[in-house]
Amino acid sequence: MEFVGHPLTGAMLHNVAKTALTDCTEIRAAVPYVQHGVYDILLLDDCKRSKKKLTFYGRDDTTTPISTKVLKWFLDHRSPNLSCRLVPHWLHAKVIWWVDSGVYIGSANLTNRAWFENFEAGLYLSHTEIEQAGLTPELEAFFNGLDERSQDLTDEDLKFHLELEKRREKLLAQLRQLETDAQNNHPTLKNTQSAITVDGRKTAERRSATFRTEWNHTLQNIRNIARRAALPENRPNWMAADIPEGVQADQFLHAYYYKSVKPHLEKDAYAREFEKHRRNPEAALTHALAWWKHADYDYEHEKERVDVVCKRLRELMAKDRILTLTQAEWVEALSGVYAFREHVIKMGNNDLGLGAAPGSEAKYVRMAERLYSERSLSGRFSAIQVVNHVIWGPGDVADRIWQADSADRDFKVCHLGKSFYGELVGWARPDEYPPRNSRSSKALRCLGYDVKIYG
Repeated sequence: MEFVGHPLTGAMLHNVAKTALTDCTEIRAAVPYVQHGVYDILLLDDCKRSKKKLTFYGRDDTTTPISTKVLKWFLDHRSPNLSCRLVPHWLHAKVIWWVDSGVYIGSANLTNRAWFENFEAGLYLSHTEIEQAGLTPELEAFFNGLDERSQDLTDEDLKFHLELEKRREKLLAQLRQLETDAQNNHPTLKNTQSAITVDGRKTAERRSATFRTEWNHTLQNIRNIARRAALPENRPNWMAADIPEGVQADQFLHAYYYKSVKPHLEKDAYAREFEKHRRNPEAALTHALAWWKHADYDYEHEKERVDVVCKRLRELMAKDRILTLTQAEWVEALSGVYAFREHVIKMGNNDLGLGAAPGSEAKYVRMAERLYSERSLSGRFSAIQVVNHVIWGPGDVADRIWQADSADRDFKVCHLGKSFYGELVGWARPDEYPPRNSRSSKALRCLGYDVKIYG
C-alpha cells in the first residue's frame, strides 16, 4: 500500500500510473472532472498508446465537467477499446483500477493541477493487496453499478456540450438560468434523482429508459464503425464512396456475420465469438475491417442491394412520399427489409392463406398486402401512419420504436417489432441512424460488443 499525493507527502500519481499501466490487462476509471493538458490528456493518451482497453466513467451535467476537447478526443478515435460513459450528476469518486496491476482511490481529478500541483491524497493498492483484502468483488460491483447508471458518449452529447459552451460564453450573466433550462430539456440530465435512492419510477418507465439507453448506445457503436468502414483503406473496391456510411456499415456487418463467422455452420455462433472478443473488441474490429477490404466472395447480390434496393427504400420512405404509397409500393418496400423477411419466412403457409410450398416471395407479398390495410391495436392509425411516425415523428427515435413495439395500443401493429423499425429507420435516414436489426446486433456481438438482440 502506498500513499499518493504531493511530493512532500508521498508518490506522485503520474508516476504510479505509468508503472501500473505496464502490468495491467485493462483500465477502468471513474473520475468526474477531466481537462485536456498542455500536450496529452492525462491517463487517456497513455492508455491509447498502450493499446489496452479503457472504460472511462465521467460526470455529465450542465457545467461540462469533462471538457469538450476530451469528449471530442473519444469520438474522434471511435475505438471500442476507448470507451467513455457519462454518469449524470452524481459521480464524485476518483477511482482508477489498472486491472491485475493495482488501484488508486483518492481525491485527484484528471487535471494538470490535480496531478502536478495540488495537495491531493489517495492510496494505491497493488493487485496482491487487492486480492488479500478481498476487494476485487467490491471494485467489480462499484464499476458495474456505474455501468447501470451511465450511458455511452454520443455525437449528440458532444453537440449538446459544444452548443452549451458557446451560449455560456455569450450569456455569462445569465449562466445559472441557462444551466437550469439546459438541464430540464436534456433527456437524461433532467432526472436528478440520486443513484443511491430508491427508484420511484413505474416499471414501464424504467423499462423504456433502459431500452432507450441500450438502443442509443448501440446506434453510436454502429456510427463509429460506419465512419471507419467508409474510409478508403477499409472500403472494398466494389463499394462506391458516395454510399451513405450507415448503409456501408450495414453491409460490412452483414458480410462479416454471414461470410466470415458463418452462423449456418453453428447455432448461436455469435455467443462463442462474443466470449472470444469481448475483452478486446478493437482487435476484432480491426481484423474484420481488414477482411472486409479484401474479402473474396460473390458480392453481386450485395452490390445490387446497395446500388438499387437501398436507394429505392430511401425514396419510398421519404418524408414527403411515405403516406402516399400505393399497395404495390408498400409491398416493394417491406419486401426489401431483412427483418420483415426473416419474420415472415418463419410463418406457416396456412397462417398466410397459402398452399403448400408457395415460395418465399409469395409469403412476403401476402403479408405485406395484409399490413397495407392493417391498423394499430386501438384502430386509431394505419400501419403506414405508424411507420411514418416511427421514422419521422418528434423526439428520440428510440422512444418512438419503444412506443410502437411495446407501450402504446395506438401505435402497436402486429408483426412489426423493434428489429423491423430499427432497420427501416436506417434505410430511410441512413446519414443519421444506421440500420439496426437482429442480424447487425448479432454481428456486433461477434465483434465483442455487449449489445442486445431484438426480434
